[in-house]
Amino acid sequence: MIHKLLPFLVLGLTGIASAQYSTSPFSTQGLGEAGGLEDPQFGGIGTCRTAYMDSLSVNLFNPSSYAFLSQGQPLFSIGVSSRFSRYTSDGTSSDGRVVGLSHIAMVIPATKRLGFAVGLQPFTRRGYEIVQKEAVEADTFRYTYFGNGSTQQVLGGVAFRVLDFERHKFTLGANYSLVFGSVNSERHSELMGNDPAGGVDREEYRLHSGHYSLGMNYLANLDFDGRRQLRVAGVYTPQQNLSAHRDYHLFYATDVTDQRTYSVLDSIEDDKGTIVYPSSMSLGFSFSFRPEGGVDYKHKTIYQLMVFGDFTSTNWKSYSARFNNEQPVNPMVNSQRFSLGLQFAPNFDIVDRKATKSYFGRVRYRAGAYFGTLPYLDNGTQLSEYGISAGLGLPINSQQSNSSFNFSFLYGNRGTGGGLNEQFISFNIGLIIAPARYERWFRKVRLD
Repeated sequence: MIHKLLPFLVLGLTGIASAQYSTSPFSTQGLGEAGGLEDPQFGGIGTCRTAYMDSLSVNLFNPSSYAFLSQGQPLFSIGVSSRFSRYTSDGTSSDGRVVGLSHIAMVIPATKRLGFAVGLQPFTRRGYEIVQKEAVEADTFRYTYFGNGSTQQVLGGVAFRVLDFERHKFTLGANYSLVFGSVNSERHSELMGNDPAGGVDREEYRLHSGHYSLGMNYLANLDFDGRRQLRVAGVYTPQQNLSAHRDYHLFYATDVTDQRTYSVLDSIEDDKGTIVYPSSMSLGFSFSFRPEGGVDYKHKTIYQLMVFGDFTSTNWKSYSARFNNEQPVNPMVNSQRFSLGLQFAPNFDIVDRKATKSYFGRVRYRAGAYFGTLPYLDNGTQLSEYGISAGLGLPINSQQSNSSFNFSFLYGNRGTGGGLNEQFISFNIGLIIAPARYERWFRKVRLD
Protein backbone atom coordinates (compact mmCIF):
# COMPACT_ATOMS: atom_id res chain seq x y z
CA MET A 1 0.00 0.00 0.00
CA ILE A 2 2.90 2.35 0.50
CA HIS A 3 3.23 3.08 -3.21
CA LYS A 4 -0.24 4.68 -3.11
CA LEU A 5 1.16 7.30 -0.72
CA LEU A 6 3.97 8.21 -3.10
CA PRO A 7 2.30 11.27 -4.73
CA PHE A 8 1.50 12.76 -1.32
CA LEU A 9 5.05 12.14 -0.05
CA VAL A 10 6.56 13.81 -3.11
CA LEU A 11 4.30 16.85 -2.82
CA GLY A 12 4.95 17.20 0.90
CA LEU A 13 8.72 16.92 0.74
CA THR A 14 8.94 19.10 -2.37
CA GLY A 15 6.97 21.74 -0.49
CA ILE A 16 9.54 21.65 2.28
CA ALA A 17 12.32 22.00 -0.28
CA SER A 18 10.70 24.97 -2.03
CA ALA A 19 10.61 26.79 1.32
CA GLN A 20 14.29 26.12 2.05
CA TYR A 21 16.29 28.83 3.75
CA SER A 22 20.07 29.07 3.69
CA THR A 23 22.61 31.13 5.65
CA SER A 24 26.35 30.50 5.57
CA PRO A 25 29.36 32.84 5.34
CA PHE A 26 31.13 29.95 3.56
CA SER A 27 28.91 30.50 0.49
CA THR A 28 30.39 33.87 -0.52
CA GLN A 29 32.85 32.47 -3.07
CA GLY A 30 32.15 31.06 -6.53
CA LEU A 31 28.58 29.89 -7.04
CA GLY A 32 28.19 29.19 -3.33
CA GLU A 33 28.73 25.97 -1.42
CA ALA A 34 28.91 22.99 -3.76
CA GLY A 35 26.45 20.12 -3.63
CA GLY A 36 23.62 19.51 -1.25
CA LEU A 37 23.67 18.62 2.42
CA GLU A 38 24.38 15.20 3.84
CA ASP A 39 22.42 12.32 2.33
CA PRO A 40 20.10 10.56 4.86
CA GLN A 41 21.71 7.22 4.06
CA PHE A 42 25.39 8.02 3.48
CA GLY A 43 25.47 10.71 6.14
CA GLY A 44 25.31 7.99 8.79
CA ILE A 45 28.62 6.44 7.67
CA GLY A 46 30.72 9.59 7.67
CA THR A 47 29.53 10.66 4.18
CA CYS A 48 31.18 7.61 2.54
CA ARG A 49 29.35 7.08 -0.74
CA THR A 50 31.82 6.17 -3.49
CA ALA A 51 31.75 2.40 -2.86
CA TYR A 52 28.29 2.02 -1.23
CA MET A 53 25.99 0.10 -3.56
CA ASP A 54 23.56 -2.78 -3.33
CA SER A 55 20.06 -3.73 -4.45
CA LEU A 56 18.43 -1.73 -1.61
CA SER A 57 20.20 1.60 -2.10
CA VAL A 58 20.08 4.60 -4.43
CA ASN A 59 23.51 6.14 -4.99
CA LEU A 60 23.39 9.07 -7.43
CA PHE A 61 26.97 10.05 -6.64
CA ASN A 62 28.52 6.97 -8.26
CA PRO A 63 26.53 6.17 -11.44
CA SER A 64 28.05 2.70 -11.72
CA SER A 65 25.77 1.68 -8.81
CA TYR A 66 22.69 1.58 -11.06
CA ALA A 67 23.60 -1.89 -12.38
CA PHE A 68 23.34 -3.57 -8.96
CA LEU A 69 19.56 -3.60 -8.50
CA SER A 70 17.55 -6.79 -8.86
CA GLN A 71 15.86 -7.02 -12.25
CA GLY A 72 12.24 -5.86 -12.10
CA GLN A 73 12.77 -4.22 -8.69
CA PRO A 74 13.22 -0.44 -9.18
CA LEU A 75 13.81 1.92 -6.27
CA PHE A 76 12.38 5.39 -5.64
CA SER A 77 14.21 7.59 -3.15
CA ILE A 78 13.58 11.01 -1.64
CA GLY A 79 15.23 12.84 1.23
CA VAL A 80 15.23 16.04 3.23
CA SER A 81 18.34 17.37 4.99
CA SER A 82 18.92 20.14 7.50
CA ARG A 83 21.84 21.88 9.17
CA PHE A 84 21.71 24.16 12.23
CA SER A 85 24.86 26.20 12.78
CA ARG A 86 26.50 28.57 15.24
CA TYR A 87 29.08 30.88 13.62
CA THR A 88 31.74 32.70 15.66
CA SER A 89 34.28 35.30 14.54
CA ASP A 90 36.24 37.94 16.48
CA GLY A 91 34.20 37.40 19.63
CA THR A 92 30.80 37.70 17.93
CA SER A 93 28.39 34.89 17.08
CA SER A 94 25.34 34.31 14.91
CA ASP A 95 23.04 31.41 14.05
CA GLY A 96 22.13 29.99 10.67
CA ARG A 97 20.20 27.11 9.18
CA VAL A 98 19.72 25.24 5.93
CA VAL A 99 16.70 23.04 5.21
CA GLY A 100 16.01 21.52 1.84
CA LEU A 101 15.58 18.57 -0.47
CA SER A 102 18.72 16.43 -0.59
CA HIS A 103 17.58 14.40 -3.61
CA ILE A 104 14.68 12.83 -5.42
CA ALA A 105 15.47 9.90 -7.71
CA MET A 106 14.38 6.65 -9.31
CA VAL A 107 16.70 3.84 -10.38
CA ILE A 108 15.40 1.29 -12.88
CA PRO A 109 17.14 -2.03 -13.58
CA ALA A 110 16.55 -2.76 -17.29
CA THR A 111 18.41 -6.08 -17.45
CA LYS A 112 20.70 -8.08 -15.20
CA ARG A 113 23.64 -5.96 -16.37
CA LEU A 114 22.04 -2.62 -17.31
CA GLY A 115 20.48 0.05 -15.11
CA PHE A 116 19.18 3.60 -15.51
CA ALA A 117 18.48 6.49 -13.14
CA VAL A 118 16.76 9.87 -13.18
CA GLY A 119 16.89 12.41 -10.38
CA LEU A 120 16.99 15.94 -9.05
CA GLN A 121 19.70 17.26 -6.70
CA PRO A 122 21.04 20.59 -5.45
CA PHE A 123 24.17 21.76 -7.29
CA THR A 124 25.18 24.88 -5.32
CA ARG A 125 23.58 27.12 -2.69
CA ARG A 126 24.23 30.66 -1.47
CA GLY A 127 22.90 32.59 1.51
CA TYR A 128 24.67 35.08 3.77
CA GLU A 129 24.60 38.54 5.33
CA ILE A 130 27.92 39.96 6.55
CA VAL A 131 28.69 43.41 7.99
CA GLN A 132 32.19 44.89 8.07
CA LYS A 133 33.39 48.30 9.25
CA GLU A 134 36.50 50.25 8.26
CA ALA A 135 37.72 53.44 9.92
CA VAL A 136 38.53 56.31 7.53
CA GLU A 137 39.96 59.38 9.28
CA ALA A 138 37.13 60.86 11.40
CA ASP A 139 34.41 58.62 9.95
CA THR A 140 33.69 54.93 9.33
CA PHE A 141 32.75 53.00 6.19
CA ARG A 142 30.19 50.24 6.70
CA TYR A 143 30.04 47.43 4.14
CA THR A 144 27.07 45.06 4.15
CA TYR A 145 27.27 41.95 1.97
CA PHE A 146 24.20 39.94 0.97
CA GLY A 147 23.91 36.71 -0.99
CA ASN A 148 21.11 34.32 -1.93
CA GLY A 149 20.00 31.81 -4.56
CA SER A 150 20.72 28.25 -5.60
CA THR A 151 21.30 26.03 -8.60
CA GLN A 152 19.96 22.52 -9.18
CA GLN A 153 20.71 19.63 -11.48
CA VAL A 154 18.29 17.29 -13.23
CA LEU A 155 20.25 14.18 -14.10
CA GLY A 156 19.97 11.01 -16.10
CA GLY A 157 22.38 8.13 -15.66
CA VAL A 158 23.25 4.73 -17.07
CA ALA A 159 25.41 1.85 -15.83
CA PHE A 160 26.57 -1.37 -17.46
CA ARG A 161 28.18 -4.38 -15.81
CA VAL A 162 31.12 -5.11 -18.12
CA LEU A 163 32.29 -8.20 -16.21
CA ASP A 164 29.77 -10.45 -14.47
CA PHE A 165 31.57 -13.52 -13.16
CA GLU A 166 30.72 -15.34 -9.97
CA ARG A 167 33.65 -13.88 -8.04
CA HIS A 168 34.53 -10.80 -10.09
CA LYS A 169 32.26 -7.99 -11.27
CA PHE A 170 33.27 -4.73 -12.97
CA THR A 171 30.83 -1.92 -13.75
CA LEU A 172 31.02 1.44 -15.54
CA GLY A 173 28.50 4.29 -15.34
CA ALA A 174 27.92 7.90 -16.31
CA ASN A 175 25.64 10.77 -15.23
CA TYR A 176 24.65 13.70 -17.41
CA SER A 177 22.92 16.67 -15.77
CA LEU A 178 21.19 19.86 -16.80
CA VAL A 179 22.30 22.55 -14.33
CA PHE A 180 19.96 25.52 -13.91
CA GLY A 181 19.21 28.31 -11.44
CA SER A 182 20.72 31.60 -10.31
CA VAL A 183 22.81 33.05 -7.47
CA ASN A 184 22.97 36.71 -6.43
CA SER A 185 25.36 38.89 -4.47
CA GLU A 186 25.01 42.50 -3.33
CA ARG A 187 27.16 45.01 -1.45
CA HIS A 188 26.02 48.18 0.31
CA SER A 189 28.76 50.77 0.96
CA GLU A 190 27.87 53.57 3.38
CA LEU A 191 29.83 56.36 5.02
CA MET A 192 28.19 56.26 8.45
CA GLY A 193 28.33 60.03 8.80
CA ASN A 194 26.18 60.21 5.65
CA ASP A 195 23.86 57.33 6.58
CA PRO A 196 21.62 56.05 4.89
CA ALA A 197 23.08 57.26 1.56
CA GLY A 198 25.67 55.11 -0.22
CA GLY A 199 26.56 52.87 -3.13
CA VAL A 200 25.10 49.50 -4.12
CA ASP A 201 26.80 46.82 -6.24
CA ARG A 202 24.56 43.98 -7.44
CA GLU A 203 25.60 40.90 -9.43
CA GLU A 204 23.68 37.83 -10.63
CA TYR A 205 24.80 34.64 -12.38
CA ARG A 206 22.22 32.54 -14.25
CA LEU A 207 23.13 29.02 -15.31
CA HIS A 208 21.67 26.75 -17.97
CA SER A 209 24.27 24.18 -18.93
CA GLY A 210 25.22 20.53 -19.12
CA HIS A 211 27.49 18.72 -16.66
CA TYR A 212 28.64 15.10 -16.44
CA SER A 213 30.50 12.64 -14.22
CA LEU A 214 31.89 9.12 -14.63
CA GLY A 215 31.94 6.20 -12.22
CA MET A 216 33.35 2.70 -11.90
CA ASN A 217 33.52 -0.08 -9.36
CA TYR A 218 35.09 -3.50 -9.04
CA LEU A 219 33.64 -6.17 -6.74
CA ALA A 220 35.67 -9.20 -5.66
CA ASN A 221 34.11 -12.09 -3.75
CA LEU A 222 36.99 -13.32 -1.58
CA ASP A 223 35.34 -16.70 -1.03
CA PHE A 224 32.84 -18.83 -2.92
CA ASP A 225 29.82 -18.18 -0.69
CA GLY A 226 30.08 -14.37 -0.66
CA ARG A 227 30.84 -14.04 3.07
CA ARG A 228 33.74 -11.66 2.39
CA GLN A 229 33.51 -9.06 -0.33
CA LEU A 230 35.87 -6.26 -1.29
CA ARG A 231 34.74 -3.38 -3.49
CA VAL A 232 36.96 -0.66 -4.97
CA ALA A 233 35.24 2.28 -6.67
CA GLY A 234 35.93 5.69 -8.13
CA VAL A 235 34.12 8.76 -9.46
CA TYR A 236 35.72 11.36 -11.72
CA THR A 237 34.22 14.68 -12.76
CA PRO A 238 36.32 16.51 -15.37
CA GLN A 239 36.78 20.27 -15.41
CA GLN A 240 33.90 21.72 -17.43
CA ASN A 241 32.77 25.04 -18.87
CA LEU A 242 29.23 25.87 -17.75
CA SER A 243 27.26 28.28 -19.92
CA ALA A 244 26.06 31.27 -17.89
CA HIS A 245 24.71 34.82 -18.12
CA ARG A 246 25.73 37.69 -15.86
CA ASP A 247 23.96 40.88 -14.84
CA TYR A 248 25.83 43.65 -13.04
CA HIS A 249 24.46 46.97 -11.71
CA LEU A 250 26.11 49.82 -9.82
CA PHE A 251 23.82 52.33 -8.08
CA TYR A 252 24.04 55.44 -5.98
CA ALA A 253 21.23 55.61 -3.43
CA THR A 254 20.08 58.32 -1.07
CA ASP A 255 18.76 55.40 1.01
CA VAL A 256 20.39 52.00 0.44
CA THR A 257 17.38 50.25 1.99
CA ASP A 258 14.89 51.78 -0.50
CA GLN A 259 15.27 50.75 -4.16
CA ARG A 260 13.09 53.69 -5.23
CA THR A 261 16.04 56.00 -4.43
CA TYR A 262 18.57 54.13 -6.60
CA SER A 263 20.26 55.95 -9.49
CA VAL A 264 22.07 53.83 -12.10
CA LEU A 265 25.79 54.55 -12.46
CA ASP A 266 26.73 51.47 -14.49
CA SER A 267 24.81 48.51 -15.88
CA ILE A 268 25.68 45.30 -17.77
CA GLU A 269 22.80 42.97 -18.61
CA ASP A 270 22.66 39.49 -20.13
CA ASP A 271 26.41 39.23 -20.51
CA LYS A 272 27.07 35.75 -21.88
CA GLY A 273 30.09 33.82 -20.63
CA THR A 274 31.28 30.64 -18.95
CA ILE A 275 31.89 29.37 -15.43
CA VAL A 276 34.95 27.13 -15.38
CA TYR A 277 33.91 24.50 -12.86
CA PRO A 278 36.72 22.43 -11.30
CA SER A 279 37.50 18.75 -11.66
CA SER A 280 37.09 16.37 -8.75
CA MET A 281 38.10 12.81 -8.01
CA SER A 282 36.82 10.34 -5.40
CA LEU A 283 38.25 6.93 -4.52
CA GLY A 284 36.60 4.55 -2.11
CA PHE A 285 36.48 1.01 -0.83
CA SER A 286 34.11 -1.20 1.10
CA PHE A 287 34.71 -4.51 2.82
CA SER A 288 31.88 -6.71 4.05
CA PHE A 289 32.12 -9.69 6.34
CA ARG A 290 29.68 -12.20 7.78
CA PRO A 291 30.42 -15.40 9.71
CA GLU A 292 30.05 -18.89 8.36
CA GLY A 293 26.54 -20.17 7.88
CA GLY A 294 25.81 -19.19 4.32
CA VAL A 295 22.10 -19.08 3.65
CA ASP A 296 21.23 -21.62 6.31
CA TYR A 297 18.28 -19.82 7.89
CA LYS A 298 18.38 -22.09 10.93
CA HIS A 299 21.09 -19.68 12.07
CA LYS A 300 18.89 -16.67 12.55
CA THR A 301 21.48 -14.25 13.91
CA ILE A 302 24.11 -14.28 11.14
CA TYR A 303 25.31 -10.69 11.11
CA GLN A 304 27.01 -8.57 8.47
CA LEU A 305 29.66 -5.93 9.13
CA MET A 306 30.69 -3.42 6.45
CA VAL A 307 33.64 -1.00 6.55
CA PHE A 308 33.83 2.00 4.19
CA GLY A 309 36.53 4.48 3.29
CA ASP A 310 36.53 7.50 0.96
CA PHE A 311 39.02 10.09 -0.28
CA THR A 312 37.81 13.09 -2.31
CA SER A 313 39.88 15.86 -3.88
CA THR A 314 38.60 18.92 -5.79
CA ASN A 315 40.78 21.29 -7.82
CA TRP A 316 39.12 24.57 -6.76
CA LYS A 317 42.13 26.61 -7.90
CA SER A 318 40.90 26.18 -11.47
CA TYR A 319 37.51 27.82 -10.80
CA SER A 320 36.88 31.05 -12.75
CA ALA A 321 34.06 33.19 -14.14
CA ARG A 322 34.85 34.45 -17.65
CA PHE A 323 32.78 37.30 -19.02
CA ASN A 324 33.85 39.97 -21.55
CA ASN A 325 37.35 38.49 -21.49
CA GLU A 326 37.54 39.35 -17.78
CA GLN A 327 38.82 36.71 -15.38
CA PRO A 328 38.52 37.81 -11.74
CA VAL A 329 41.05 36.59 -9.21
CA ASN A 330 40.01 33.25 -7.71
CA PRO A 331 40.51 33.27 -3.91
CA MET A 332 39.79 29.54 -3.49
CA VAL A 333 42.27 26.71 -2.96
CA ASN A 334 42.13 22.95 -3.52
CA SER A 335 40.23 20.85 -0.96
CA GLN A 336 40.36 17.24 0.27
CA ARG A 337 38.26 15.02 2.50
CA PHE A 338 38.88 11.64 4.17
CA SER A 339 35.92 9.60 5.44
CA LEU A 340 35.48 6.33 7.33
CA GLY A 341 32.27 4.48 8.13
CA LEU A 342 30.80 1.31 9.61
CA GLN A 343 27.49 -0.44 9.01
CA PHE A 344 26.23 -3.36 11.08
CA ALA A 345 23.24 -5.56 10.27
CA PRO A 346 22.41 -8.11 13.02
CA ASN A 347 20.83 -10.32 10.34
CA PHE A 348 22.55 -10.13 6.95
CA ASP A 349 19.44 -10.96 4.88
CA ILE A 350 16.89 -8.22 5.52
CA VAL A 351 14.93 -9.17 2.39
CA ASP A 352 13.70 -12.52 3.66
CA ARG A 353 11.25 -11.65 6.43
CA LYS A 354 11.36 -15.26 7.66
CA ALA A 355 15.07 -14.99 8.41
CA THR A 356 14.45 -13.39 11.78
CA LYS A 357 11.58 -12.75 14.14
CA SER A 358 13.15 -9.56 15.47
CA TYR A 359 12.48 -6.29 13.67
CA PHE A 360 15.64 -4.77 15.14
CA GLY A 361 17.61 -7.62 13.61
CA ARG A 362 16.81 -6.20 10.18
CA VAL A 363 17.82 -2.63 11.05
CA ARG A 364 21.09 -1.30 9.64
CA TYR A 365 23.13 0.55 12.28
CA ARG A 366 25.64 3.11 10.99
CA ALA A 367 28.45 5.28 12.35
CA GLY A 368 31.32 7.24 10.85
CA ALA A 369 33.65 10.22 10.86
CA TYR A 370 35.42 12.51 8.40
CA PHE A 371 38.03 15.26 8.29
CA GLY A 372 39.56 17.42 5.59
CA THR A 373 40.09 20.91 4.23
CA LEU A 374 37.72 23.47 2.68
CA PRO A 375 38.43 25.58 -0.42
CA TYR A 376 38.36 28.84 1.60
CA LEU A 377 41.03 30.99 3.25
CA ASP A 378 40.72 33.14 6.35
CA ASN A 379 43.59 35.62 6.69
CA GLY A 380 45.76 33.35 4.58
CA THR A 381 44.92 30.17 6.55
CA GLN A 382 42.98 27.38 4.86
CA LEU A 383 39.83 26.33 6.69
CA SER A 384 39.51 22.73 7.89
CA GLU A 385 36.56 20.54 8.80
CA TYR A 386 35.73 17.42 10.77
CA GLY A 387 32.59 15.59 11.83
CA ILE A 388 31.16 12.47 13.45
CA SER A 389 27.94 10.76 12.43
CA ALA A 390 25.42 8.05 13.25
CA GLY A 391 22.41 6.67 11.43
CA LEU A 392 19.77 3.98 11.05
CA GLY A 393 18.25 2.16 8.11
CA LEU A 394 14.77 1.03 9.18
CA PRO A 395 12.98 -1.54 6.98
CA ILE A 396 9.27 -1.00 6.37
CA ASN A 397 7.08 -4.02 7.09
CA SER A 398 4.70 -3.68 4.15
CA GLN A 399 3.91 -6.42 1.62
CA GLN A 400 7.40 -7.94 2.00
CA SER A 401 8.91 -4.95 0.15
CA ASN A 402 12.47 -3.66 0.32
CA SER A 403 11.29 -0.19 1.34
CA SER A 404 13.04 1.59 4.19
CA PHE A 405 13.36 4.79 6.19
CA ASN A 406 16.87 6.19 6.60
CA PHE A 407 17.95 8.61 9.32
CA SER A 408 21.32 10.20 9.99
CA PHE A 409 22.75 12.69 12.47
CA LEU A 410 26.03 14.61 12.17
CA TYR A 411 27.95 16.90 14.47
CA GLY A 412 30.79 18.88 12.93
CA ASN A 413 33.08 21.86 12.99
CA ARG A 414 34.45 24.03 10.18
CA GLY A 415 36.94 26.87 10.46
CA THR A 416 40.49 27.81 11.45
CA GLY A 417 40.27 27.49 15.22
CA GLY A 418 41.09 31.16 15.72
CA GLY A 419 39.11 33.11 13.12
CA LEU A 420 35.83 32.19 11.47
CA ASN A 421 34.37 28.97 12.90
CA GLU A 422 31.15 27.01 12.52
CA GLN A 423 29.77 24.36 14.83
CA PHE A 424 26.76 22.52 13.43
CA ILE A 425 24.38 19.63 13.87
CA SER A 426 22.65 18.02 10.91
CA PHE A 427 19.46 15.94 10.85
CA ASN A 428 18.55 14.04 7.68
CA ILE A 429 15.63 11.80 6.82
CA GLY A 430 14.91 9.82 3.67
CA LEU A 431 12.54 7.24 2.26
CA ILE A 432 13.30 4.46 -0.23
CA ILE A 433 10.26 2.84 -1.82
CA ALA A 434 10.46 -0.52 -3.60
CA PRO A 435 7.85 -2.93 -5.02
CA ALA A 436 6.76 -5.91 -2.98
CA ARG A 437 8.94 -8.98 -3.43
CA TYR A 438 6.25 -10.74 -5.41
CA GLU A 439 5.85 -7.78 -7.79
CA ARG A 440 8.01 -7.47 -10.89
CA TRP A 441 7.90 -4.22 -12.81
CA PHE A 442 8.72 -3.91 -16.52
CA ARG A 443 8.17 -7.60 -17.16
CA LYS A 444 7.49 -8.92 -20.66
CA VAL A 445 4.15 -10.69 -20.71
CA ARG A 446 3.89 -13.70 -23.01
CA LEU A 447 0.53 -14.39 -24.56
CA ASP A 448 -0.30 -17.91 -25.75
